[in-house]
Amino acid sequence: MTVTFQPDYRRLLKTIAHEEPDRVPLTDMQADTAMKDQFMGRPIRTIADHVAFQAAAGFDFIYLRANYDYPGTSPVVSTGTPRSWLYSIAPDSETVGTYGAGPVQTRADLDRIEWPDPATVDVSHMVEAAQVLPPGLGIITGVGGVFTRTWMLMGYEHFSEMLADDIEFVAEIAARVGRTQVAVMRRVIQMPGVVAAWYGDDLAYTESLLVSPKILRKYFFPWMEELASIAHAAGLPFIMHSDGRLWQVLDDLIALGVNALHPIEAKAMDIYDLKRRYGQKIAIFGNVDLGYTLEDGQGTPEAVRAEVRKQIKELAPGGGYGLASGAGIPRYVKLENFLAMREALYEYGTYPIRL
Repeated sequence: MTVTFQPDYRRLLKTIAHEEPDRVPLTDMQADTAMKDQFMGRPIRTIADHVAFQAAAGFDFIYLRANYDYPGTSPVVSTGTPRSWLYSIAPDSETVGTYGAGPVQTRADLDRIEWPDPATVDVSHMVEAAQVLPPGLGIITGVGGVFTRTWMLMGYEHFSEMLADDIEFVAEIAARVGRTQVAVMRRVIQMPGVVAAWYGDDLAYTESLLVSPKILRKYFFPWMEELASIAHAAGLPFIMHSDGRLWQVLDDLIALGVNALHPIEAKAMDIYDLKRRYGQKIAIFGNVDLGYTLEDGQGTPEAVRAEVRKQIKELAPGGGYGLASGAGIPRYVKLENFLAMREALYEYGTYPIRL
């Protein structure tokens, strides 16, 4: 079945506002370039190429952020592509862990490292994308997490030790990161074509938060609240990405201004339980299982269709639900499974839902 989608970012905005648009939106924020090459049948390398993929694949947006990060904190390694395109379009990129000591071990290191200058971070790719957007396609932009960059600057072991031995040192680093992220958000939110704000900060793993709720509430959530307020002041929704089990802080996230949560990691949280308990308070983007359903070697198009149908039936009525994988479309997802996800969305996801 050949599926053709017409992009319309208002579909995404209506979903976040708990309204029913014409159909359920496709809400993965990233796809590996190898998948894009296969889907389009040609190499996808330029900004115009990536914009064309987003529109052809059924997305209503492209996710782009400013080209900068902090020394020692990059969550991916990439080959042959500017780091400005991390997450959404970098070819041959892989998530990597941060082990050992980070570049900030003492207070003296705070003045030794090169901090990003919000006024000069590169946004040229966002300008270029805005110039080639087809009708209906918007840009989602934002900043990476204050919590994640704080512990990466220190290294997780040292970060954990300092939470017990010198938490004000941790707070000082978090404040420097937070001020930078806030300044960058104020800049990119005004760029042409932007329709929503994004904040990515992994707060948890599959069983628990990475630190206590008290630490998050005191040292990190105030920065998230300020970032959300910047988005809301610009009239834009605030979408948050975090892997892991977030039950302990869901009320906090909603209170500080998160409008939509992505990707509801399948092995950490039950998306149906989340919908029952919080479905009227926050939009939910997720969560076709990458661990089995979409995975190369295990998942099948039939399994993908069945899971998409079930999610749409139980989660889509009334709005507030966007279809996505459990964390993006990595290279190991079979093309036929991605195609099956799109086709099932087209078949089952038209409002009103009648399944």
